Formats: sequence, structure tokens, C-alpha cells
Amino acid sequence: MRLTLVEPPASFIELNEARQHCRADPDEELDAVVERSVNAAISFLDGYRGILRRCIVNQEWRLDVAAPLRTVRLPFPDISGVAVRFADGDEAMVPFEICHDGLALNFGMRIGRPITITFTAGFGTVDDVPPAIKTAALMLTNFFYRQRGGQDDGPGFPPEVDVLVAPYKVWRV
Repeated sequence: MRLTLVEPPASFIELNEARQHCRADPDEELDAVVERSVNAAISFLDGYRGILRRCIVNQEWRLDVAAPLRTVRLPFPDISGVAVRFADGDEAMVPFEICHDGLALNFGMRIGRPITITFTAGFGTVDDVPPAIKTAALMLTNFFYRQRGGQDDGPGFPPEVDVLVAPYKVWRV
């Protein structure tokens, strides 16, 4: 199986909001640092390699499966807009049903050909991001902004981040 991000998500933290949280003055040079800190915070939380193991803002993914068995487990919760096609270019849709609370696709039988599953995952739009996740992302932005260049300007990693995001983490077995 190969998972590929097709359409990246929109950032749910605006530059002015991050600058205000970091108490950074408007400055072209500092804005670049704040933007990198925002990107680092979001990538720390979001997506397949993020600590939440879920998508925060809707994003489109493609899962290529070489020889699917009867059921294929999807890597994220909060799935919408699923389409399954044969990978060889055949435009015929592969029949499936969503099962296990939207975390898997059941094909009813073994499919002998490779397939491509395209799906959207996430809470929704930028406005649908839970406030706890947004607050955690702003705290991480401030942490990365203050710790740039290996400087030790303050306390360590904010422990409040773990408390804020714990209810939203997806545990894989």
C-alpha cells in the first residue's frame, strides 16, 4: 500500500494570529520565521506522521493497494468523499461499503486487481478545527518561534499541548 497526499490542507492559523500569539512585531524577516514556526507546528500535529495521526483540515489522499483483500483499513478517521477505481485506468467504479465507523472499506469479495482509493479526510473547513487543537498549534508555534536556532530562551516543550490534543489522538494497533 502506498499513501499519497493529493491536495494539501489549508493552514488553519493565519500569520497575524500567530504573530500576535508569539508577541512578534510586524517585520518581513520575522514573518518568515513565524510562518516556518506555524508550518512546523501544523506538521507536528497533522497528517499521517503527525502526533494526532489524523487530518485536521480537509485534505485529499490517494491510497494505492496492490492486491486488496476483502477489507481495506483506511489510515484516518473522519473520512468523506470516497471513490475506488481500478489502478490500470479502467474507469469502472469498484463497489464497496464503508464499515467500522468509517475506518475501513468492505468490498464483499477479494479483488484480484490493484485499486486506487481516493478520499477526503479531516474535521472539515478551517472553521471546523476544534479550539483545543488550534490552541495547541499556537502554543507549538510560539515554542518553535522562541527556540529557533537552538537558543534556550525559555522553558522546554509545553506540556499543555499533550493535554489539549489527547482527546483527538488516534491510536493505531
